[in-house]
Amino acid sequence: MKFTIFFKNSFYLFAVFAIFLTFLTLAGWLNQGVIAAWVGLLLAWFNFLIGAAILAWGAGKTDRDFYGAFFSGMILRFILIFVLLWFLITNLQLNSLILAGSLLISYFGFLFLEIWLIHKHSVTRSSNR
Repeated sequence: MKFTIFFKNSFYLFAVFAIFLTFLTLAGWLNQGVIAAWVGLLLAWFNFLIGAAILAWGAGKTDRDFYGAFFSGMILRFILIFVLLWFLITNLQLNSLILAGSLLISYFGFLFLEIWLIHKHSVTRSSNR
């Protein structure tokens, strides 16, 4: 699995989310939380890219190395998100509801993309054998 495949597809999904946020902003539904919504989207995207880099690195490694990197990367990414959320909400006074909502929606969108790309790769690999 190549990182460029993850990056290209995630950029398309990021663009869809960005268009949606722009629409919500222009419609006046995000008056108070525009920055919080964008920060949530960017956090989810960077989280996805870190996970994709770990998956791309571990694709050619042994199962032990792959799962070790996968699970430790997942734990570190969760810790990083929680620390960043705490910092952003307490120090920058961002709207916590909009930040968390944007992060949650975009996180699950990128998670679905990650699962779909892995499934697509595994089906392609098994059909080539």
